[in-house]
Amino acid sequence: MRTDVPGPQEAYRAIDLALRAGEVLLSGGAGAADVTATCTAVAEACGLRGLECDLTFTSISVSWQPALDVAPLTGLRLVQVRGLDYTRVTAVHNLVHDLVDGRIDQATAAERLREVVAARHPYRRPVVTGARAMLATSVAVLLGAGPVVAGAAFAATVAVDLVGTRLHRRGVPVFYQNVVGGLIATAVALGLVAAGVGVRPSLVVAGGIVLLLPGVTLVGAVQDAITGFYVTDSARAFETFLLTAGIISGVALALSAGNQLGLSVHVGDIPIRGLQEVPLQLLAAAVVSASFAVANYAPRRTVPAVGAAGALGWATFVLVDRLQLPATFATAVAAVLIGLGAGRFARRQKAPVLVYLAGGIIPLLPGLLIYRGMRRFADGDSLAGITLLGEAVSVGLALAAGAILGEFLGQPVRRDVRRRDRRTAGPRLAGPRGRRRRA
Repeated sequence: MRTDVPGPQEAYRAIDLALRAGEVLLSGGAGAADVTATCTAVAEACGLRGLECDLTFTSISVSWQPALDVAPLTGLRLVQVRGLDYTRVTAVHNLVHDLVDGRIDQATAAERLREVVAARHPYRRPVVTGARAMLATSVAVLLGAGPVVAGAAFAATVAVDLVGTRLHRRGVPVFYQNVVGGLIATAVALGLVAAGVGVRPSLVVAGGIVLLLPGVTLVGAVQDAITGFYVTDSARAFETFLLTAGIISGVALALSAGNQLGLSVHVGDIPIRGLQEVPLQLLAAAVVSASFAVANYAPRRTVPAVGAAGALGWATFVLVDRLQLPATFATAVAAVLIGLGAGRFARRQKAPVLVYLAGGIIPLLPGLLIYRGMRRFADGDSLAGITLLGEAVSVGLALAAGAILGEFLGQPVRRDVRRRDRRTAGPRLAGPRGRRRRA
């Protein structure tokens, strides 16, 4: 008779703790492999050996069978709200490390998790709105915009964020939020054209919709595909195209209204890069990454490091691109270096690698490529649309594969690989790293 097997009540508490920790990570932006490894690690630390974990894009389920002749205990948790929240992800990441390493017990971990979920965000709402506006402004600068376009992008993003927040509180689906956001950004461009300001409408629209572009979602889909989670990969990919379709619909509605008012504006192709002064590019890339960190509630101590990661990635991209090598290869090399740096920052600042990786690759995301491809589809040019979307997927694959490879190369060599790590390919970007627990 095994005396170390937990009883039913202890097992239910351990399953609930594992599910709640996985829910915070999945809703906060972690990949499927990280969530699976976290749930399994929490259960093992609480005495549940051999727990099985499965998840979709909106739910997590676990099952544990104490013996062959005993019915298994199962649990299911639905992810009601999804939104990047790196403060909660960091808190759960450190909590799981403490539990796995034996520094806290199950009861303390459950109490800390309740405090994490109930805690307020580290930044007030005006700060988050300002950070999102600075992100859009910096992206416009990276695309070659001048002061007028940068200011218009700032104003448009503030309006999009305020309206989007109000719609979100009313329970409006994200698709319609993106429709309204695309409409507002294009309306700002139409207003500048009507006022006779000499600007490129495409740059104004690009700066206004950059907050809505699902580039992070595409990279997350590729990451799930690389690590073997094809169900969540398909869901993230479909969400990418659905959200982009919402943006396209909003832009088209605004352009149609402009034509009715006598403002015939053509939103042409948006340049992906092109700036003569490299130091200004590096500064803009750093501000983009740091603003992204603040906008998604990253811990304050990580913001400067995330900005440095963004500048490092952009500098590498520009250097490799100047060597006349393919842009996809340059993106992959930059992502590898970001992954290497993210591992070092994470170990020093006790934060998950995901925070630095997600922020560092923001200047390189293919969100505008997705927009251009979907817009070509809307214009009836299917061949060009397929080509651009294929290029966006290639860039997303290069980012995800390079970032995961860089983080893997930066990890210390592990001679003992736990069962949960063998079941999920790739290194952990959040949650447990498979550290061996001392007896």
